[in-house]
Amino acid sequence: MARISALTSALAAPVAAQELQPQEPKQQGRYVVPMLGLRQSFDDNLFLTARPESDFITRASVGVQAGYRSAPFAIDALGSQAGDRFESHPSLNTSRARTHGQLTFRYSPNRRLSLNGTGVYLETQTPSELNELSGLAVGRLQGRRIGALPWVEFRFSEFSSVMASYSLSKDTLDGRISDTYAGALSFDQRVSRRDALHLRYERRFFHFEGEFGFPGEGNAVVMEFVDERSRADVATLGWTRELDDRTLLLLRAGPRFAQGRVAPELLATLKRRTKHGRLDVAWSKGQATALGRLGALDTHSLVALYRARAGQALEIAVGPGLYRNTLRGRPLAALRLNLETLWRFSDFFHLGAQYAFDLQQPDFGAPGHLRRGVLHVRLIASPPQRRPLPPDEQE
Repeated sequence: MARISALTSALAAPVAAQELQPQEPKQQGRYVVPMLGLRQSFDDNLFLTARPESDFITRASVGVQAGYRSAPFAIDALGSQAGDRFESHPSLNTSRARTHGQLTFRYSPNRRLSLNGTGVYLETQTPSELNELSGLAVGRLQGRRIGALPWVEFRFSEFSSVMASYSLSKDTLDGRISDTYAGALSFDQRVSRRDALHLRYERRFFHFEGEFGFPGEGNAVVMEFVDERSRADVATLGWTRELDDRTLLLLRAGPRFAQGRVAPELLATLKRRTKHGRLDVAWSKGQATALGRLGALDTHSLVALYRARAGQALEIAVGPGLYRNTLRGRPLAALRLNLETLWRFSDFFHLGAQYAFDLQQPDFGAPGHLRRGVLHVRLIASPPQRRPLPPDEQE
């Protein structure tokens, strides 16, 4: 029987397509895994505009993952750096196209108490990857995220637990700041062999600062400096059901109080293990920020992700998503599609291919649409991972 808090956290996590990577280390004790990458890309709309400019981009990357793992304690550190070279836009060449650092720890001094935390730093020239919840594509600009998520869990018994967490996300796009801070307290109670109930309260704080554009006379855009803060309180009741040994369902609903009005916060997630992979489907109505946008968005999305293995060497992923975001009463619809494969053709090398497609309105409440298609082919060099953890200690 899986821990109910672990089930809830996994089900409530955002469903989003992410770049496939070689299998993570799972051995006990110390480990160090270096990684080298070379990628060739074709982007048919570099700046996401109505007049597309395309280019071929060559990316070289280097990274390392290191850590220590034991039954009561684990710490994992990841660092990587990538540089880009453009065939037709040499002014965009940079050795800092993507800088990523991440630290994760877990400490369980006994069976009742668990202390956890994650910290991340990501600086990228393709900031669309930071808009997981809204699904909004962004042109090629300098984006940065500094985030942290510490949480503590205490289990009263095998059937009930309480968890407290605090998250912060400090996002910057071209000098415009979008910060989110959130504290949450949740109580989980298993009520039968397959059912559990969850009560959760969350308080969110948002901070926006920088020069944002506002409509002026005619088609003019007026830039004004803004320093805006807001708050939201969310209380939800959730139900988790293990439909069978392979399928989990989470339903969560409750009111959100923000800026003098009440709105629903809804989530329905289905996770199913298949013979060769796993299917995740999520429908949600919630709240999020988007890089470079002033104000918290009301989000409405339907996202799916299917990952499968063909034998031991080939991994396939497909992830469509439909999004409808609203800001100050104006909607912006977006479609995102990701197709990817990763083939381990030797112990030390992986060959991958990915196609990402975005289609969305130019702006909130604006007519028409913008589209972008990006094709990647990449080669990854990394030593093989051996000595796997026992099955009961793996996710």
